[in-house]
Parts: sequence; C-alpha cells; structure tokens
Amino acid sequence: MLLLIKRAVEAFLLWLLLSLKGGEIIMAIATIYVTLIVEGDKTFAQVPAKVKPEVKRQLEVLGLPELAQ
Repeated sequence: MLLLIKRAVEAFLLWLLLSLKGGEIIMAIATIYVTLIVEGDKTFAQVPAKVKPEVKRQLEVLGLPELAQ
C-alpha cells in the first residue's frame, strides 16, 4: 500500500512538472524532492533535470551538499 502511495505521489509530481510552469511550482517540487532525498527514498540522480538546480541549492542551504552528488 505504501509503495502504491509513493508511486501516485511520484506520478502527480511528474504531472505538475510537465504541465505547470513557474518558479513557485519548481520550488515546491524541489522541496518535496529534497525531503525524499533526506529521507533516503530518492537520490539526486533521480531528480528531473529541470528541478536539479533548485534541489541542489536547497540541499546546500541545509548543509547537506554531499547529497547533491
């Protein structure tokens, strides 16, 4: 069940990324990816290219630049 929920969230995030544009949406999606990376559910390599710069910036602000490798 938890895997199904994670997949649904991933699909929704991808839909947002592809259909909506704007700095606020990118920042929100990046924040979600940062949370997933910190929790160990995703890696930086799994982040879509469009969001990677903001994810890297947020990880650096958190003092976790090693997670943006």
